[in-house]
Amino acid sequence: MTQHAVLWSVTAPEPKSYLNKPLPSKTDVVVIGGGYTGTSASLQLAKGGAHVTLLEAQTIGWGASSRNGGQALSCLHHTLADAIKEHGQERAKEMFLAATRAADTVKQIVMDEKIDCDYVRCGNIEAAFKPSHFDALKREQKILYDVANYEVKILSKKEIASELGTDSYHGLMINPRSGSLQPAKFVQGMALAADRAGVDIHEGSRVLAIEKVGVSPTNNGIRFIVKTDRGDIATKEIILAANAWIGSIVPQFRQRVFPAESFVIATETLPKELVRRLIPNSRVVYDTRKTLAYYRISADNRMVWGGELTFAGVSPKININTLRNGMLNIFPELSKFNIDYFWQGTLGITFDENAHAGQIDGMWYSMCYVGHGVTLATYLGQQMANGILGKASNNPFENLNIPFAPTYQGNAWFVNIGKIWFRFLDMLG
Repeated sequence: MTQHAVLWSVTAPEPKSYLNKPLPSKTDVVVIGGGYTGTSASLQLAKGGAHVTLLEAQTIGWGASSRNGGQALSCLHHTLADAIKEHGQERAKEMFLAATRAADTVKQIVMDEKIDCDYVRCGNIEAAFKPSHFDALKREQKILYDVANYEVKILSKKEIASELGTDSYHGLMINPRSGSLQPAKFVQGMALAADRAGVDIHEGSRVLAIEKVGVSPTNNGIRFIVKTDRGDIATKEIILAANAWIGSIVPQFRQRVFPAESFVIATETLPKELVRRLIPNSRVVYDTRKTLAYYRISADNRMVWGGELTFAGVSPKININTLRNGMLNIFPELSKFNIDYFWQGTLGITFDENAHAGQIDGMWYSMCYVGHGVTLATYLGQQMANGILGKASNNPFENLNIPFAPTYQGNAWFVNIGKIWFRFLDMLG
């Protein structure tokens, strides 16, 4: 019987609790959100000498940081070709290179902090769902090399068997610098590292509002009062790391940032010989559709499959069947294996499907990684911290306009309709 539970949380060690601690009355920096962005930023700040208070409404990693597919990708959500069209060649190049540095950053943190999270630099596969998609991958390979001096490998349809045990695709692009990890173990590991560095972490502490106060010679640089359901904290700086939920805290982001649900299944443990046949080199995989599938083999040899045309607000059984059918279309031999786990995670997204990081009203923010949060959230959290510490930082996602979504009123149908539109575009392209 399928458990409605997150595989990663079930198979991670019992996390340290940061509940029911007294809140400080003041601090240097308040970090709002205990996912990858918040824990990474807090760790960097504390190592730089700042007094940091991290506030998490639920528990560390409760949101997408413990519920994603565990793909530590060395690339953007957009192709470099599309990023150039939108942002121009120089900025697009810097965005892409930041994504590659983000993958390096995750590996470095895992090594430096000795985080046991099943990290492997396995590389990723982008699988062409249609012949035209494979043509686009070949063009992307050239652009990546010409613009960013970045090398990826292209495999034709007849070469696919060396990477995937299926003939469903029309070619592959292999990016060797991506990785895989156990998401819940990684975010818990970063929180423990931040805790060791002196970060004051508080779970079960919901931010209700932020009040800006005038700086005076008598208030020691305090610029904000963070109002929580457990009391108020005076602080000099704020990092907004709440991602999908940021609009409930900062009104300026309402109807610009909205939550989107992604659903995932995991099979029972598979025979090792089958695993070696399906994904011989243990890479993480996603396809080229707008309503894409993303998948990988877990450390305990389960197929973990997410994405597809799944919907918020429908019966779990419907989404489980959609995911399972998508998986069987690629790997029909998995039909005899049970689905052990089913869960969902909430992404923060914007109409332009870009990551966004920078400052608003004196507060720092980083959010909306469009499925690339394992790496980009970790990296940009560091960059926001560097900005506060007065260190050199790299943030090519700064000051991007966030489109207004006038019809969004917090309802699931908004994103569901968007997914249907994307599937229509998949049928056309």
